[in-house]
Order: sequence, then C-alpha cells, then structure tokens
Amino acid sequence: MKKYGLSAPEKIKGRKEFEKVFTGGKTTYSSDNKIRANYRIIGGSNKIRVKFAVVVGKKLGNAVWRNRAKRLIRETYRHNKLELLAKCKTKDAFLQIIFSPQNLNQQENKHVDLKDIEFPLKEIIAKVREEI
Repeated sequence: MKKYGLSAPEKIKGRKEFEKVFTGGKTTYSSDNKIRANYRIIGGSNKIRVKFAVVVGKKLGNAVWRNRAKRLIRETYRHNKLELLAKCKTKDAFLQIIFSPQNLNQQENKHVDLKDIEFPLKEIIAKVREEI
C-alpha cells in the first residue's frame, strides 16, 4: 500500500456504515463553517485504523461542481491522513470520518479551488486528532 494512497479498505462503504457514523458519532465544523465532519471513534484494534468518505449533497451544485469538490477533499485528506493514522495507532483506536461541504456551494463559489478546502480540512483533522 502506498504511503499517500487511498485503498478500498480505507473507504466507508455501505448504508449501514454511514448510518452508524451519522447517528452514533460526533460532528465538528471548521472555523469558517466551510466543511463539516461527522466522525466516530471506537476503541479496539482493527487492521485498518481510519476509514473515511466524502458526501456532497445535490443541492450544493451540479454534478461537475460536486465531483470537483469531492476530488479536492479526497486529495487534501490523502496528504494529511498520516497524522490521524499515527494517533489512532498510538491510542489503539478505530476512526470513521465523513467529510462534507457545509457553506461551500456553486452559487457562492463558482470555481472551488484547493485553497478553499485545504485549510478548513486541516483544521478539522487537527480537532479530531486532539479528541482521539
């Protein structure tokens, strides 16, 4: 497995997994409310320590805009996931996290850039890492 890769076992798949995170987890927002993260921390040892997903609602923009937002969130996460993996490994925790844009939409941000997503996502990752 590559250091900055994103393999299939690292992704949250299936309706039941999503429901567990949304109903039984916690929610945190970036300081500018651009991105929201729902996460669930479970104590116990699993092979995969962090599972993640990106959710973008249809009301935020057309398909092209939504797919671009998802790609940028995934890219930023891939480059910053090592912090979460290291913390989960030391604390023997299993983390499920779902990112979604909150105040980012196509009407206000015609062209979403990496700079719009990178700082809020890093901020959320730091908050979650502290809570683990």
